[in-house]
Amino acid sequence: MSGIQLFRSSVEAHFRTHHDAGYYADALGFAPRTLTRAVQQVTGRTAKAYIVERIVLEAKRLLAHDRVTAARCASELGFPDTSNFSLFFQNATGMRPGAWQAATLLD
Repeated sequence: MSGIQLFRSSVEAHFRTHHDAGYYADALGFAPRTLTRAVQQVTGRTAKAYIVERIVLEAKRLLAHDRVTAARCASELGFPDTSNFSLFFQNATGMRPGAWQAATLLD
């Protein structure tokens, strides 16, 4: 399995508890810059951006399909509190989780 495949598998297995690229670099035996360059070369995104996209995808799934609250979503995705998760989600999507969920449920 290539380093990128290992990275993707590791992110899939641990994105709920580990949100930083440094964790994955250490786990895979890479320097953080080396991992980021390799991920960027293959995906066009930094390792951190790849992780953020995976967390946001799961957050959207939980909010839209499981219809969980932002607090529950934060807990399930390993955020220390709801406000931390809400800020993360808003930075990534441009909307607060509750507003995104409401807009999605109206569609």
